[in-house]
Amino acid sequence: MGVKHETLFRTLAMLRIIPKEPRYKATSTIHVALEEKGFKVSLRTVQRDLNSMVLHLPVSYVESDGEYRWSLSSSFTDFKLGLDTPTALTLVLAQEYLSVLLPKMAVDQIKPQFQAAQQYLNSLPSNHYSDWGNRVKAIPNSKTLISAQIKSGIWETVSEAVLEEYAVDVTYLSRHEKEPKNYTLHPQGIVVRNSVTYLLATAKEYDEIRQFSLHRFQQVERSDKTFRSLEDFNLNEYIDQGGFSYRQSQQPIQLVARVKSEVAWLLSETPLSGDQELSHIEGCWYQLTATISDDKQTLWWIQGYGAEIDVQKPVKWREYIHNNAKEVLGLNSAEENSQG
Repeated sequence: MGVKHETLFRTLAMLRIIPKEPRYKATSTIHVALEEKGFKVSLRTVQRDLNSMVLHLPVSYVESDGEYRWSLSSSFTDFKLGLDTPTALTLVLAQEYLSVLLPKMAVDQIKPQFQAAQQYLNSLPSNHYSDWGNRVKAIPNSKTLISAQIKSGIWETVSEAVLEEYAVDVTYLSRHEKEPKNYTLHPQGIVVRNSVTYLLATAKEYDEIRQFSLHRFQQVERSDKTFRSLEDFNLNEYIDQGGFSYRQSQQPIQLVARVKSEVAWLLSETPLSGDQELSHIEGCWYQLTATISDDKQTLWWIQGYGAEIDVQKPVKWREYIHNNAKEVLGLNSAEENSQG
């Protein structure tokens, strides 16, 4: 490795070792930390590097007990270090996508990285990047509702409880209740689904997993009760078994339908299942077959395409869609009659 490259990497390492104000670290402590990271340099070299950093970076020092102690400005972030244009653009896209998916408090945790990416792109001298905000966008595949508002401090406490495995005492307002109730919950996982974030937890002494919407928590604090972990709980299995998809049965079903060309084109690129088959019938119609989960979420997705998808099997899905359409027509007829 060249001398310049070695000095650069050593400087980057020191930026992660030196604490921010009001904390300080002595030169000897920084030297030891560098050696632990694999840098074989003398104490004199470290001192020389630090003196150079003072000239170009927000690094300050004080002299105490005969030794210099170093600190970074409290406003300094090194997130721009190592950024290149593709990485910065990826972060901008991630921010746009996550901002409508995750709670604001969660997005705020990585806000400095996003800001660094924006500042990096804004600082590029080329005119090609001067209008980057109008050139890069991330949009959802379907209608996205505004994320439910979560009270301040709820996300931080709940996420910490999940990771550190401790019980929480909560005040929760269920959508089926008029008044909030108090519970002791044992968090097992967090799931973000569309615009709502859920805490998966057991309540009291029961082992049944229940879903609690974070925006319905009125108060959350650490409980003095012993945490009860479900040793056999697996979040992936819980989701695969229909925890959030409104399963109508555990067995998969065979979907047979006629779909119009635009839907066929979409499904040819983003299939419903691994065994999906599409074949042209006539005109703008294609025959679709796929093995899928028997859940309402898929059924609702099909309904969203209206006459673009003509379900043939399963018969219960075909009947459900047709009966629902008749009900809508009935509502329209009743409204017309009332106006007449």
